[in-house]
Amino acid sequence: MGYTVVRQKRKTVAIVIDEHFNVIVKAPNYVTKKQIETLIQKNEIWILNTIEKKRKLIETKDWYYTRKLMYLGQYWPVEIVECSIKSHNIPKVDFTDKGFIIISDGSEIMSRKLVEDFYRVQAKERLAQLANRYAQMVDVHFKKITIRNQATRWGSCSSKGNLSFNLKILCAPVEMIEYVVLHEIMHLKHFNHSKAFWKDIEILMPDYKVRMNYFKEYGQNFII
Repeated sequence: MGYTVVRQKRKTVAIVIDEHFNVIVKAPNYVTKKQIETLIQKNEIWILNTIEKKRKLIETKDWYYTRKLMYLGQYWPVEIVECSIKSHNIPKVDFTDKGFIIISDGSEIMSRKLVEDFYRVQAKERLAQLANRYAQMVDVHFKKITIRNQATRWGSCSSKGNLSFNLKILCAPVEMIEYVVLHEIMHLKHFNHSKAFWKDIEILMPDYKVRMNYFKEYGQNFII
């Protein structure tokens, strides 16, 4: 079984299956190659089962195959319209109350890129508005916002005051997106997860625990 070893400053070894079904072993520097091989062999059944589950998830949840795209907490039908060189249509994504229309060359690569670009533009606009609103409420300031397409991390805040968000959170309902933004904005006041951090979160968002758990339960279904 093929796998990639990533050396990190950590105390334990972790086996991760990424979105491309690659087996990645995150290990401390002191763990030997032989120990890693033994661990892989010991967990072979778990690895194979996890890969199979991820494959089935893609087949049942990936919008390109289901033609249903999750946006702001709701699944919307997707229609892909192929445009030719002779046509006057340009590659783009249109969103209406009836769903998504993707005008592309018909290829999976272009269709996926157009959808990702659409989400990225929408994320920049929506998240900036929310960040500005919560920054005023918390009385803090941030420098810039970066949008990334990540596997599971929904947001982060750097010590320099820069915010980063996963464009996949646009799959979630608006109230859930609000929680992620408030969480990262609050880190500009409390750069930790102290009791004071959660207390201030609760003051502004009393049901934050419900919103937080939403991503744990449904986040794996967010595929763009």
